[in-house]
Amino acid sequence: MKYFVILAVAALMSVSCEKTGNGTDNGTSQEAVQYETLQGKSLKRGVCFNFAQLPSYDFPLLGDAVSWYYDWSSNVPAAAVEPYLEEYGIEFCPMIWNGNYNPDNIRTYKRTHPEAEYILAFNEPNLTDQANMTPAQAAQFWPDVVALAKELGMKLISPAMNYGTLAGYSDPWVWMDEFLQQPGVSLDDMDGIAVHCYMNTSQALENYINGFKKYGKPIWLTEFCATTGGTVSAVSQMNFMVESINYLESDDDVFRYAWFIPRGGPLNQINNELLTSSSPIELTDLGKVFVNMSTQDKSVYYETGTVIPAEHYSSVDGTVHVRLSTDVSGILEVFDVKKGNKVGYQINVPQAGSYMLELRYSTYTDTSLEVSEGGSNVQISLPDSDNEWTTLSSEISLPAGKTEIFLEGTEAAGICLNWLRIK
Repeated sequence: MKYFVILAVAALMSVSCEKTGNGTDNGTSQEAVQYETLQGKSLKRGVCFNFAQLPSYDFPLLGDAVSWYYDWSSNVPAAAVEPYLEEYGIEFCPMIWNGNYNPDNIRTYKRTHPEAEYILAFNEPNLTDQANMTPAQAAQFWPDVVALAKELGMKLISPAMNYGTLAGYSDPWVWMDEFLQQPGVSLDDMDGIAVHCYMNTSQALENYINGFKKYGKPIWLTEFCATTGGTVSAVSQMNFMVESINYLESDDDVFRYAWFIPRGGPLNQINNELLTSSSPIELTDLGKVFVNMSTQDKSVYYETGTVIPAEHYSSVDGTVHVRLSTDVSGILEVFDVKKGNKVGYQINVPQAGSYMLELRYSTYTDTSLEVSEGGSNVQISLPDSDNEWTTLSSEISLPAGKTEIFLEGTEAAGICLNWLRIK
């Protein structure tokens, strides 16, 4: 577990809630609170990246968040990489990039890694600068690919589809539908559908993924980031990533996803790198969010009295965002909690009754927050903090047992949250 200390500095004023929130006044106080990151890492979260570049730096930086990766190759990972795969519990997935591959590389990897489960197939066959294969050409190689997967007892993921440049096949569904009609090709031999997406909004990404659900297979989003237009600001890229991961973690039809790219992308003006490219080697701001944001771990229930980092919500609805904390401490903060945007936190309540909900928040205007659980809800007034962080306590009623409370803004004004605690 990771442990962090937050200095919770209450505002130098007295704040209170309206009667609807049964709020209590908060005097001047300074409190050291400790929390641990209870959420496990997501089995979905991965990267497309060659870890052999700087393994002694990159694995420690990304390893606590990444469960799997691929590097567009069927080659056995470099010897320098191997110890880190076991240490951080990361799975490597070999890829048959096009028809020119050495099956013995995959045999060797499977022999030394009997736990290896998946083989990724052709990379963007409908792009002329990638695998560059018509459906008929790809079908010529497919029976051997299927035979290799069956020989090794591995699962096979479909060719990775994107909007393309191959004449007649710019539409990825046209290519895939025709491929599935070829002799020797069957959807039954595919254990997942791989797709790539470089659109600039999470809604466009979601719509795109939904289009591939017609094949009835788990979705592997094996490349994604915002690139449309060739220039993406750091803020826009971070918001896109957070919104997209919030969606990907919550969609049960999405089996895995891989961010493009931790380092070395061809378009550095899109601010998509998770790692710095020069000394000191460390996480970029985007990387810190990627590593630390919620995995929506449904197995975690926070006990009363425990500080809950706001970024570790168990569920999310709407376009809630996350960024580096601007408070005196903490890693990330949640912002844009407003009307229509909701975050949920799972808690274990020892007995039914009244509890104090402490909120560490900031806002630029008087606003309010709706706290709901089951069919009941209460509205808590949040006085204008002039964008300064302050701590407010309000009384709420909770039933005994494991439950989830939801926090939603009631107005257009966005609320920032650093942590919460139920006492």
